[in-house]
Amino acid sequence: MAHLLRPDGLGSPWSLQDALRPGFLAVRRYYRVFLFFQAVAIALYFSYHHLPMVQAYCDAFAAWKKTGGISLSALLTAMAGTLLPEFVRTLVGPDRSWNWDRLRRLGWNFLFFAFTGLQVDLFYLLQASLFGVGASYQVVLPKIALDFFGFVPWVALPISVSYFLWLELGWSWHRILRAWNWRLYRDRVLPLVIPDFVYWGPILFILYGLPLSLQVPFFLLAFSGWSLAFVFIGSHGLEKQS
Repeated sequence: MAHLLRPDGLGSPWSLQDALRPGFLAVRRYYRVFLFFQAVAIALYFSYHHLPMVQAYCDAFAAWKKTGGISLSALLTAMAGTLLPEFVRTLVGPDRSWNWDRLRRLGWNFLFFAFTGLQVDLFYLLQASLFGVGASYQVVLPKIALDFFGFVPWVALPISVSYFLWLELGWSWHRILRAWNWRLYRDRVLPLVIPDFVYWGPILFILYGLPLSLQVPFFLLAFSGWSLAFVFIGSHGLEKQS
């Protein structure tokens, strides 16, 4: 979401409407992508409970993932966050060309999404230890509340913003640390909250009701859709900026 993360926007006057507008525009522009992957995720959920073949494949995948631990989760998340989006981006544009700079960014994105996979896996384990595992409201609702009002706005999105700032500000952590303040959070994180909540809200009600071993595979499927929209939004911003 490069157009939401430009450093030159920090000094402009701010209003809540302006902060929320990019998120609403992102949802309106990419809602078909959101709905497609949400529908696939929901279909997987019901197929798992009603089709023995689907359940067998999902259980086998979960067992394979479990043997690989969090390192395999990191690898799978990196693949879901980079290879699929870049493949589709190359097919449909707007930027179909490849050069050294794009390959370098792809490599950094791969590492970043691998780190995201580590975060998510450890976060799911933390929630399981705090709230248990199961489909009851006593388990699902506290997990969603902690995710939406704790992990997303104060951990996941600030880390994502810091990563994009790192790319934009010349790979300098010192400049990022100097830039972080309430204004940066207001201008960079808040516009990301709306599309995040709209996309992940329905999915999390299902995801947190799954067995723990299936939560990460289910997340990977949903994350592929989110990453695809994320790359398209970023490409659109880069096109405008250039």
